[in-house]
Amino acid sequence: MLSGSTDLIRYTGRRSGREFITPTQYARHGDDVIILVGRPEGKAWWRNFTSDGDIEVLLQRRWLPMTARTVIGADDPETVMPLLDVYLQRFPRAAGALGDDANGSRVQRAVIVWCRPR
Repeated sequence: MLSGSTDLIRYTGRRSGREFITPTQYARHGDDVIILVGRPEGKAWWRNFTSDGDIEVLLQRRWLPMTARTVIGADDPETVMPLLDVYLQRFPRAAGALGDDANGSRVQRAVIVWCRPR
């Protein structure tokens, strides 16, 4: 199941206190892991990281301890833009899910979970 584009993330829910494991598609940027949340309005897991939160990412058969933070393009386009560029370089087809890029609207619609080593 896991490849050079799919990882597993493990985290504890903010409200429930339960552990969750979720597969995601990711792009690497140095030691960072960048996850574009597809259709964020229909998902809730990323909301656990609206402020920095602990997460573990399974890459190359090793759980790596990281700190994750959700960055929303509409709120912080300057931070999202370079992260989205890295992701779209790795997965150019993902741009279609964000719609056309008239007036930078792609960045505005992007929700990214940015994971950095702890």
